[in-house]
Amino acid sequence: MSHIHIDFENISFAYEKNIPILNNISFHASENESIGLIGANGAGKSTLLKLIVGLYLNFEGHIRVEEIPVEKGTLPKIREKIGYVFQDSDSQLFMSTVYEDIAFAPRNYGLSNEEVNKRVMHALEMTCISHLKDKPIYKLSGGEKKLVSISTILSMYPDIILMDEPSIALDPKNRRNLIHLLNSFNHLKIIASHDLDMILETCSRTILISNGRIVADGNTKDILTNKALLEENGLELPLCLQHKEI
Repeated sequence: MSHIHIDFENISFAYEKNIPILNNISFHASENESIGLIGANGAGKSTLLKLIVGLYLNFEGHIRVEEIPVEKGTLPKIREKIGYVFQDSDSQLFMSTVYEDIAFAPRNYGLSNEEVNKRVMHALEMTCISHLKDKPIYKLSGGEKKLVSISTILSMYPDIILMDEPSIALDPKNRRNLIHLLNSFNHLKIIASHDLDMILETCSRTILISNGRIVADGNTKDILTNKALLEENGLELPLCLQHKEI
């Protein structure tokens, strides 16, 4: 087994007592897998991603990232290995300029100025936003903020990428750039999204969550072409497949 993997074992979680968000979730995710996480609003997708990086620890069951248990004392190690892109970019960006935001994490880990600059420039090139390097964060559009947020995780060369609605606010060109970027990432990635067309293009495996439970886990094409399954769980066929039905 590769050292790059995530294990969920019988995970249940509730923000409020007796109101479960996730209910007995179990799955294994391994290196080189590209996993789409889909479900209607409130299904538990964002919560699942947050549990992986330890934003909430009062869960039942066991989560392991590369055999490291997710618990208070291990969070620094776990977060070294994972790049997590929040759904709300404003939750992720807090420095004054694009360069400073992308440089923050490498600097925080004590890398040399030369290495920090190398990583920042590489991340900017990967997301096609080198022209934004010196722009103040408050002057960015929603789509630009999303790309900067993605750059902040790429600068840390993570083993695992978690993304929550990464295509939100992106125009068609930058959405296409994001798809190319995701397909070029060689390690483990889990992408939670309502953009089922993007999931179809970037993920070989899909996990469908409904009411806090996994109701399907398998080949992306099999799940995303199953109209009855999707509609039963509050979703519709990807747009590219809806056109074929007409």
